[in-house]
Amino acid sequence: MATVFDIIHRPDRLAWASPNDFGLGPGRPVDDAIVAENRNWSLYTLDLDSRLAWFVELPPDLDLSQSAFVYFDQADRAIRALSVAFDDLGALAARIPGPERVIFVFSIGRCGSTLVSHALNKVPAVWGLSEPMVYPRLIQDNFDSAQRRNLPREQVVELIRSCTALLFRPPEKADATVFAVKFHSQSLFQADLYHAAFPDAAFVFLYREALSWLDSLYRMMRKYGFDAAQSGDRKLSAWSVVTAAADPAELRPYADLQADHLPIEVGATIGWAYCMAAYSRLLAAGVPFLALRYSELNSSRVASLARLFGHCRLPLSATEAALRAFDVDSQAGTLIARDDKAEGLTLAQLSNARLTLSGYPGFGDPDLILPDIYSAPVAG
Repeated sequence: MATVFDIIHRPDRLAWASPNDFGLGPGRPVDDAIVAENRNWSLYTLDLDSRLAWFVELPPDLDLSQSAFVYFDQADRAIRALSVAFDDLGALAARIPGPERVIFVFSIGRCGSTLVSHALNKVPAVWGLSEPMVYPRLIQDNFDSAQRRNLPREQVVELIRSCTALLFRPPEKADATVFAVKFHSQSLFQADLYHAAFPDAAFVFLYREALSWLDSLYRMMRKYGFDAAQSGDRKLSAWSVVTAAADPAELRPYADLQADHLPIEVGATIGWAYCMAAYSRLLAAGVPFLALRYSELNSSRVASLARLFGHCRLPLSATEAALRAFDVDSQAGTLIARDDKAEGLTLAQLSNARLTLSGYPGFGDPDLILPDIYSAPVAG
């Protein structure tokens, strides 16, 4: 069984999707078969406290594969909301034809991952989503260390399987059999769980040279109203955003955490190295990543797409169509669109970042080139 609700009012477009986003009317019991039978119901988010999955009903003409960020359009266009207990998700997912294959696109953010998502969607066999909010909810609940819910590993793996099947709702006339999911960057730290859930999936990791990545992140954070030097409750914001609120003790060798302020570039730069180290551990543990660097993606587009398509077992004949994704701003219409300018880092900030990074063991090179399954032995 499920419970359906009329939506009285909608959330702020920039809200981090939550079960409490919508103002809802009284709930009415309904057979959860409505989700299996009507592809307009789209999985929106998870409530780990109440152990409920939340769906929204969307207009039939809305194709979420065209969204820069899925949760924005889900929130904006929702007609009704519906909740289903976690215990019923597996059986419900089994009633929906799932994808034949899955592509998981992980990234450090600000490195072309939305572009890659749109490029993949140019392939007729692929239907993909950019940043569905369901998956970040599994990262111990919204990165709030005071509210973390440590779900058992087996339960998270099963939720990943069920949610992935339930999210694959291409338009009725689509020919798609492959599901491409572009994650929020913080999902990197759970890549081993996605590999456990889908061992045959294609795993991709997108990254960028440290200093150009840092400048892009800095511009984005400034657009969202963050100060150049963080203080108080926001002092660890850059670190937390990049690392999914990892233990700030990792920062202590590089920054005075007792100081009133912490420059964005310090927390973010060490966060970049922390992510590079996490990727390397996951690769060594057997997650079969293809690594694509932003600079090569831009400068060698055909070759980069050929590597991507080969890894994902997609036809190389689709490369020409995929190249059209480079012609438009993949984040157009959002706060972080390319034409919405923001100040970049100063030379002094970049110098500070470079000096800070140089002390990180093994990952102090800002122009680091990562290995992947094609250039490194895979752990047995």
